[in-house]
Parts: sequence; C-alpha cells; structure tokens
Amino acid sequence: MMAEDRDSLAAGIDKPFRFKRRPMPIAAELRPDWKIATLLLILHLSSIGGKSSLKRLYILNWAVRSAKHREEFERVREHLSPLFGFQFRFEPALARAIDLGVGDGLVEWVGGDRLKITTKGKRWIELIEKDNSLLQDERDFLKRIGKTITENMASEMISMKGV
Repeated sequence: MMAEDRDSLAAGIDKPFRFKRRPMPIAAELRPDWKIATLLLILHLSSIGGKSSLKRLYILNWAVRSAKHREEFERVREHLSPLFGFQFRFEPALARAIDLGVGDGLVEWVGGDRLKITTKGKRWIELIEKDNSLLQDERDFLKRIGKTITENMASEMISMKGV
C-alpha cells in the first residue's frame, strides 16, 4: 500500500460513522405467515374433515415447500419411486407455525394428537383462495394429491425413515 493511500484511509477514520440496522432477507418458507398459510391449506385441501395427525402434517409440509420436494413426493405417491425415495425432515418451523396458529385460533388440537382447522382458519383460507397470486404452486400441488395420503401411508413413510 502506498503512503498516500494510507493517508486518505486514515483521514476517513476520523469521521464519525453510523450503523443502521437493515432488514435481513428471510426465505419465504421460514416466514411464519407462509408456514401458517400452508398449514391451513394442507388441512383444508389434503386432510379429511380438516384434521390431520402431526406425522402427516410434517410429511406434507416437507413435500409442499419446494418444486423438487413436490416432484419427489408425487413420484413416490404414484409408485414410480420406492416409499423411502421421499426423504423428508421434521422441520421446527412447522412446530412454531402450529403454536402460532393455535394461539391465533386458526387451528386447534383434537384428541390430543391431531390438528383441526377452525372456523377462523377457514376464513383465512377463503381469503387466500380469492387471490390467485397467493401460494398458487402450493395450492395446485395440494389439490392434485387431494386427500389420498392416509394416516397409514404417513406411518409407513415415517417407519421407513428409521431404516
């Protein structure tokens, strides 16, 4: 480094500097509103009676979160890949979304281990469905798979995960 470069850098240090907090970008799947909305869509579009066990919710939550996961899940569902071909994760963000959804009265626990959409949650779904720009890929996927993923299938997928 040349002497004159050092002098110009040193001159800049004598000035006060200010730090300004800037918003940090967060992936959509980690945002609580996105997670709660997808939870409600899963219960509404892909769960019989708007109810589901946690194991089923974790599997469908992982499947819905990206195009790659949706494709892998559909290949397994259509028996084009083995059951263990869909590698899902138990995502902590879903647990937070469930807690927030219960706290906001959008979902409720029934029978101790099942989650059910409430009337308030159904009103949220109506708002989501009115806007075609919201969660379209997720809605299309959940409509495609419908209510075909049973609790037994979810149990099998989870037991295969341990293998």
